[in-house]
Parts: sequence; structure tokens; C-alpha cells
Amino acid sequence: MTKTIKDYFKEFEDKVAGIEARIVEDKIINDEIVRTFDLIRPRIFKNFGLIKRFIKAQPLENQRDLWVTIIDLLNDSKAFNDEIKEEIREDLLVDCFKELENLNKETIHLQSHTQKNTTVKGNSEKANKPDTTVKGNAKKANKPDAKFNWQGTQAQLVYLIEQLYKQGFLSPIIQPEKHRLTAQHFTVKGKNLNQKNLAQARDNSLKTKKGKPKRGEEIEQIISAVKKQNPNKN
Repeated sequence: MTKTIKDYFKEFEDKVAGIEARIVEDKIINDEIVRTFDLIRPRIFKNFGLIKRFIKAQPLENQRDLWVTIIDLLNDSKAFNDEIKEEIREDLLVDCFKELENLNKETIHLQSHTQKNTTVKGNSEKANKPDTTVKGNAKKANKPDAKFNWQGTQAQLVYLIEQLYKQGFLSPIIQPEKHRLTAQHFTVKGKNLNQKNLAQARDNSLKTKKGKPKRGEEIEQIISAVKKQNPNKN
């Protein structure tokens, strides 16, 4: 039977649970005092390496969901049941987010490379294609706007996106990528967006007394109502 990511995590979790961690205990090795944390951490990370190798062996398009699954499993695991292991859990989560960040960069690079090749090929085909500019413009004029046109403020849109990521409705990605995708898929009252302004809007909201934009509570109420209908979201 083929193992799943949850099978590998269960094996890892059992090994972690079997490692005894005592916060008060130090060991003397080669006349140097070594904290129990320094002894346990390498063992746990070595066992975690099997999960990392399994994920990286999967197709690139599947790896993001697998990392998100591992992050959820780490957060819910009962094997990290003392102060030392809790600290190691945080280190493992940081490692997972780094892998996600690297995966995002790799995906963007591949997309850019693919788009570049497509553009070159398209230009070559266009050079040998009869002129259909008038017909093409007519079709373009009748094509609906592909972006979502947000009717609130830019700050409110940024806050909504942030809440969707925070509450687990969207898979975790790095902050600049959030702004890039928001600018790619949204306009605000018909106006295009850019990443720099979105980042500034987020920073300005965080600096306010409530740490959120005007009517931010209404956005939170909407997210809360959706969560009640989908109890599987943490």
C-alpha cells in the first residue's frame, strides 16, 4: 500500500513522542555542558528529513498543498508536549514556511520562463499571420473585464485578503506574493492596483489604533460567518 503524507507524519510523530525531553537536564560531553535541547533538536530534524524528501519527490504542482498539510499537522500534533519540544515545533514550522517561500520563488521563475518562451513563439507565429487587427480589437472591446472590481477602499481589500490567509481559507504564501496576486486579480472602483501601494495600505492600517481599516469589523464578521458554515477551518 502506498504511503500518504499523513502516514509519514504519523511515523515521525511517534518517534518525536518517544524522545524524552527534560528542560532541567544538562549533559556533559567532552567537558562541555550541552543543553537537552541541543541534543534533541538534531534527532527530531533528522527524522523530519524523511517527510521533506517525500514532499520534494512529488510533482511541483502538488508540493504546496503537502507543505500546508504538514504545517497543519505540526500545529495540531500532541507529540510536542513539553517546553523543549514546543520550541522545536516552532523551528520546524519556520523550516516549512521557508520551503514554501522557496517553492513560491521557483514557481514564479518557471512561470516567467514559460511566459517568455510563449511570447517568443507567439511573436513568431504573429509575424506569419495575416493582419486581423480590426477584427481582434472588435473582440477585445466586447470582452468583459477579467478582474474583480472591489467597491470598498484599497485598505479594506488588503485587510480582507489578509484575513482570508490568516483564517486558513487561502494557502500560506509570502507577503509580496499576496500583493502581487491581489493587484493581478482586483481593481478598486475600476482603478488598477500595484504592489507598492497595497503594501503601504497594509502598513498604514497596522499603524492605526485598532490595527485595521475603517469598517474592518464588518469584514471580520463576514469571515466569521463563513467559518461557522465551514467548521473544518481552524
